[in-house]
Amino acid sequence: MDFSDLIIDALGLYGARIESYKANKSELKLELQVRQLREHAVCNRCKGPLHSVKDYRKRILRGPPIGAYREVIVHYLRLRAVCHACSGAPELAELRGTHPEVSNLTLALAEMAGRLMEELTCEATARYFRLNSKTMWDLDQWRMRRMKQDLKLPDVDVRLMSADEVHFRTIENNLRQNPFSERWVTKYLTNLVCSKVSKVISNAGGRDTQALATCLKVLPKKTREKIEYFALDMNAGYFKAVTKLCPNAEIAVDRFHLVQELNEAFNDVRKAEFKMAKQRQDEFQTSMLEGGRRFILMERKPRLSIEERNMLGKLKMLNTNINAAMLIVDYFHKVLDKNTIPKFRKALAQWYCLVREAGIKRFRKFARQVRKYRLNIEAYIKSNLTTAVSEGINNKIKVLKRMGYGYTNQESFQLKILQRCGFLNSQFVDTSMWHWHIPHPQ
Repeated sequence: MDFSDLIIDALGLYGARIESYKANKSELKLELQVRQLREHAVCNRCKGPLHSVKDYRKRILRGPPIGAYREVIVHYLRLRAVCHACSGAPELAELRGTHPEVSNLTLALAEMAGRLMEELTCEATARYFRLNSKTMWDLDQWRMRRMKQDLKLPDVDVRLMSADEVHFRTIENNLRQNPFSERWVTKYLTNLVCSKVSKVISNAGGRDTQALATCLKVLPKKTREKIEYFALDMNAGYFKAVTKLCPNAEIAVDRFHLVQELNEAFNDVRKAEFKMAKQRQDEFQTSMLEGGRRFILMERKPRLSIEERNMLGKLKMLNTNINAAMLIVDYFHKVLDKNTIPKFRKALAQWYCLVREAGIKRFRKFARQVRKYRLNIEAYIKSNLTTAVSEGINNKIKVLKRMGYGYTNQESFQLKILQRCGFLNSQFVDTSMWHWHIPHPQ
C-alpha cells in the first residue's frame, strides 16, 4: 500500500485512486481528484458487476481533515457503465463511503463531526469544519437516533437511584377556556439517574406518575428489583410510580426539599411577626425581621460580628415566637444529622414536643408533613441518599440548554441530555467502524 492508498483509506473511499491534488496553504484547503476503479465497481441497483464503461460523472464530496488541511474537497469521478443484470442500460456504480443522511459528506468526516458534537454545539462544529450549521444539526439528530437503536445499557450498580424533573420550556397557552385560565404552560422532563455512576439512564416528558414509569420501564424487571433506595422529592406521582415498579426499593425523601419546606415555614412566621412589629411601630424588630435578613435567621452557623450577635440575642429576648422558631429549625437539622434509626426516633420525638410547646400553627402543619413522610425520612437516615446527583445533572442540563439558546424540540432535547449526561455517546456505543461503514440496525 503506497501513501495515496493510505489517504484513500483515510477518506473511506474504497475502490478509487487519487489522480491529482491542489493544496492552498493560506486557506488550509486541499482539493483532490479521485477516480472510481472499474475492477472494484458494482451496480448501484443490483450490486452486480459492470461492463463497457460509458463515462464518469463528477460528484463533489467533503472529506475529513488531513493534517493541517481542515477543508478537504474531493472531486469524485463516479463510474457509469452497463449492467447486464438490470435493464442493460448504463447504470451508476455504487458510491461507498458517503453518509446516508448527508450524502455530500464522507462517513469519516460525518463520524468526526458527530463525535465533536457530543461535546460542542452544532454551530461550533460547523465553524470548525466550515460546514453549514443546519447540516450539522441534521447529522447530529440522525446520529443520536441511530445510536439509540444500538444502545445497550452497561452493567451498572442500580442499588441507589434518584429522579428529578428539569424545566424544558414555557409556552403560551393557546387553549384558554376563559380569561382566568393560565396564560402560560410550563413543560418539564423527568430524568432517571443512577447515583452510583452519576448518569442519566432515561428520560420522559412530564413530571407525573406516567413520566417516571416510562423511565423505569427502560430497565428490565430483574434490574428494577435490585434497587434498594430511591431518592425523590415530595412528588406524589413519583412515589406512586416507584412503589408500583420497584417493589424492593425504599423511598428516601430528599433532605434539601425537606429543609426547604422547613425554611418556608420559618419564613411565614417571620412575615407574620414582621407585620405585627410594623403595626406596633417597633423599629428594632422591623429592621431585624425584614426580608433581607431572613437567611441570617435561618442559617445554622451564621458568621456575625459581636455587635450583630448582640442584636440577634436581643431579638430572641423580645420575640418569643422567633426564638422558638429558630430553636425548632436548628433542632430539626440535628434530627436529620442522626446516623442511626433509634437515635433519629428519639430526637424526632423531642422535636415533636418542642413544636407542641411552641404552639406555632405553621410549624404544627410542617410537623404533620414530617409525620406523613417519617418512614421515607428514615430511609434517608439509613442510606444517606439524596437527589444531589440529580440536581447536579440538572445544572449541567441548564448549561446545555443555554449553549443551544433553548430547545423547542422535545425529542432532540431528550436525546441531547442522554448524550451529554448519559450513555448515548461514542464512549459507550461502539462507533469505531462508522468511519467506513454504518451497519443496518438489527
